Amino acid sequence: MTLVVDRSGSMEDVADEAQSGMNALLTSQFALPGRLTVTLVEFDSDIDTVMRMAKKRVEYVLEPRGMTRLLDAVGGELAATQADIKALGKSERPVQVMFVVVTDGEENSSTKHTLEGVRSEVKRLRKKSGWTFQFIGAGDSAWQGSEMGMNTTSAPATDDGIQRSYSTLNVRMGAARAPGAPRMSMPAFIKGDGEI
Repeated sequence: MTLVVDRSGSMEDVADEAQSGMNALLTSQFALPGRLTVTLVEFDSDIDTVMRMAKKRVEYVLEPRGMTRLLDAVGGELAATQADIKALGKSERPVQVMFVVVTDGEENSSTKHTLEGVRSEVKRLRKKSGWTFQFIGAGDSAWQGSEMGMNTTSAPATDDGIQRSYSTLNVRMGAARAPGAPRMSMPAFIKGDGEI
């Protein structure tokens, strides 16, 4: 599982819910049966790795700041996750890869990766390797996931919207990890009143 998470300044208003939602997701997913490795990358003007191919949970702390370098974070992590998997022995490679992007802002500072390049790589990995892609956009940012070729969920940029997004993601990921389960899917919209 690869998680690419926005920590730009616009996350300030929902930082507590985003942090607690991520920590609840990690706790729950690591508690489920089956093998799991998690890479968590956070981005703003910088891109930092919180955990890489981790087999146990670490506490996530969200400190909003900076701009939204979305394409560089996603493009860079697509390459890094592929390299991580390639470095594993064949028996250690994951059965499925879930690549999730969570943001509340629009791309505004990438310099290395383009939308066309990211979209092409998402399409290739989906077709060739069966990766599952999920983009969760708070507020008006969800359209970017569709432009990248990812399944997209839109949620209100509110505490409740963020909490519902992580809760729904947790349930859907858990279901997708069950033996013989279909690939992960999320609803297109998460309503602020708690209805999905």
